[in-house]
Amino acid sequence: MRAKCLQPSRRASSGGMLAACSNSLHADMKKAKNLDQLIDLVHEAVYEVDELRACLEHDDDEASTYTPYLDTLDKMLRELHESMASGKYGGVGQGEDLAYMPLFKKHERDIPFRELLRTINATHREGYEP
Repeated sequence: MRAKCLQPSRRASSGGMLAACSNSLHADMKKAKNLDQLIDLVHEAVYEVDELRACLEHDDDEASTYTPYLDTLDKMLRELHESMASGKYGGVGQGEDLAYMPLFKKHERDIPFRELLRTINATHREGYEP
C-alpha cells in the first residue's frame, strides 16, 4: 500500500495531487488486532506523509493544498509512533480521539491516505479488532 505519483500530464483533472498521489488501497481497512499491527499502521502513515512530500517536490502548484497540515500531521504521527515503540503509549479503547483528529477533520478532503488515519484513530478510540 504505497502512494504513487503520476506525471503531471496524467493527473486527474479534478482532485489534482489528491488524485495523482493517492492510495486508494486503504478503503475498507479493518482496525488493528494488536499493538504491533497498530504500530505498523502508524509507521505506514508516516511513510505516506513522506511519499506525499516526495510528490510535492514534483508539483509546486499543488503544495498550497497540503502545506497547511503536512508538517503538523507529520510531527504528530512521528510522536505517536515513538510513544508506541518506546512503550509510553497510553493504550487503545479509551473512547478518545488521537491528537491529530481536529487537524484531520479540518483537512480530511485533501488527505490522500485519510482511510488509514481513520483506521488508526478508530483502533485507538474503540480498541483492537477481535
